[in-house]
Amino acid sequence: MKAPPRLRPGDRIGIVAPSGPVLHRYVVAGLQVLEQAGYRPKLGRHLYDRRGHLAGTDAARAEDLNRMLRDPDVRCVLMARGGYGAMRIATQVDWNAMRRDPKIFAGYSDATFLHLGFQAHAGVRTLHGPNLHGLGFGRRGEISRWLTWLSNPSPALGIRSLAVPRRVAGGRASASGHVLGGNLALVNHATGTPFIPSFRGAIVFLEEVNEPPYKIDALLTHLSLAGALRGTRGVALGSFINCVPKPKHRELRLSEVLRDRLGELGVPVLAGLHAGHGRRNLPLPLGAHATLEPRRGRLTFDEGLVS
Repeated sequence: MKAPPRLRPGDRIGIVAPSGPVLHRYVVAGLQVLEQAGYRPKLGRHLYDRRGHLAGTDAARAEDLNRMLRDPDVRCVLMARGGYGAMRIATQVDWNAMRRDPKIFAGYSDATFLHLGFQAHAGVRTLHGPNLHGLGFGRRGEISRWLTWLSNPSPALGIRSLAVPRRVAGGRASASGHVLGGNLALVNHATGTPFIPSFRGAIVFLEEVNEPPYKIDALLTHLSLAGALRGTRGVALGSFINCVPKPKHRELRLSEVLRDRLGELGVPVLAGLHAGHGRRNLPLPLGAHATLEPRRGRLTFDEGLVS
């Protein structure tokens, strides 16, 4: 996976909303973080559009994203927020623009579909981490981590190594591979489409929010039946927020579902990584090579995001 060029002071960061509608005060707060760090934000023309649950029409959202991908002055493209809608414009995205001129793409949640697409069609590393909405009200230490990944090709070990303390399944042998994945529902939606890279030989990262255990079961079962996890070397599970049974519903516990569905892979499966929809959303470079260590309960990246 290619490493996009690092950000330098004064570089432009393009802000796009390919998914759900944005909130003005969250955008303003996020822009202040970027400007204080020495970068120049550039807003998509349709950033504040709204069409129901979408941030404008499909054509407008795709136009904004493509304009940033094609602009040589924009060195990072940042999602304003998640929600839903990125997969609606997948066939309109200029994936080749990222291949011709690699640049940083950052975001999480619905950004997963775009992360997967950039890895499948451009072979470029991307950053899973806060959207602009989250940066504006993020913790100082976590914002500092995010900025470091963007600008430093070799972050310190304290940034590259993340705790994944709970062993769900598999043995104690370490596993290495490129880290791919993101939000479980979006990975599931991408499976069977041209917009998902092979997970063979990869460490798969998954996180989720507001899905009861039986739906988590269905999502993971579909990935298994589709062969999407065949050849995976390990699984690192991030935050699973509010993934509990509905009131008065008798279901398996989440831990049982994860053990049932992922244990059959025969690879190390660790949980507890602070990444995703939880209060802490530590950034991690998708497409970068890492080692998953069950004995130490760590996911350690051997390389950075940028060059």
